Amino acid sequence: MDISDLDNLEDSVQDLLSQAKLEPLLSEVEMMLASLAAENCESPTQQKLAEKATALRQGIEEAPILAAQTVDRQMVLNEERLLDTRLAEQTNRWRQGLKTDLLEMIAEQTDFFSATDAAIAIRGHLPDLKAIGAVEAIVEALIQQINAYSEEGPVARLRGSHEQTLGYIYSKAMENRAKVEHTPNVQPRIRHRSAEKRPNPYSQLQGKVVIFGGHDRLETAVRNRLREASVTLVWCTAQAGPQIAEQAEAHIANADLTLVLTGYTSHKLTDKAMQAAQRLGKSVELINTTGVVRVLEALEYGLKTQELARRLNTFSKPA
Repeated sequence: MDISDLDNLEDSVQDLLSQAKLEPLLSEVEMMLASLAAENCESPTQQKLAEKATALRQGIEEAPILAAQTVDRQMVLNEERLLDTRLAEQTNRWRQGLKTDLLEMIAEQTDFFSATDAAIAIRGHLPDLKAIGAVEAIVEALIQQINAYSEEGPVARLRGSHEQTLGYIYSKAMENRAKVEHTPNVQPRIRHRSAEKRPNPYSQLQGKVVIFGGHDRLETAVRNRLREASVTLVWCTAQAGPQIAEQAEAHIANADLTLVLTGYTSHKLTDKAMQAAQRLGKSVELINTTGVVRVLEALEYGLKTQELARRLNTFSKPA
């Protein structure tokens, strides 16, 4: 080993997660230290080597944990890509359905003012239409329908880009609304879409969830998926200290769902969560995984089950 190579050794320790790679390096460093010690040569080089040997020993001790963390993080990244791909496909189908719904909405208008008013609804969906390159087809259909019922000839025409033209027709529609007491308020029907809003499998979820275990990357990934949901998420990861764990335990009392990720948490933390739930008469679901998909599935199923139980309880109560 050349002494100049030791400057980057600390960075290398972070990348070498296997003991099979770290141990030969440690042996080589220790041999160099022994050689220098035999020469009774105390020098900055010897001190530097001793520091590197300490770093390598620590790396060997932490290698299994770091390797597990690396695998978990990679699994989370892969699952996120899978979820993003699935959501992108669903969103694209929804947007194509939106385009068809808007074209049918335009075709159903049988007078000049309602045809012009359709621009207001269309403008509200402009980002989705732009995403699939449908602005031109929609605006041209709108122009054709307005002109078909115009008593003054083809008054609607392209003014700059299709988007600028939509903005102009939108302004005229708003002016028309201001002149009458009862406005048309033309809106597309939901015929070719699964719902009025673009797909989000978790947007309807609501409740309070307490989770023990997992790691920061998993927590971030799950929270990102729940951005549009009305879910209060209290999370105590494996890296959290005892104070955070105690705070999380206090939330079990009024939680709708408590999950323990046994695949990535200590027995001590699992036992504390189980004991706290038992004292409060609350149930806990144990999940042997650190994957995003499985956690989201458990969370979605648990909250929907709780919501269904509340509804059935309401219906069963005497009037």
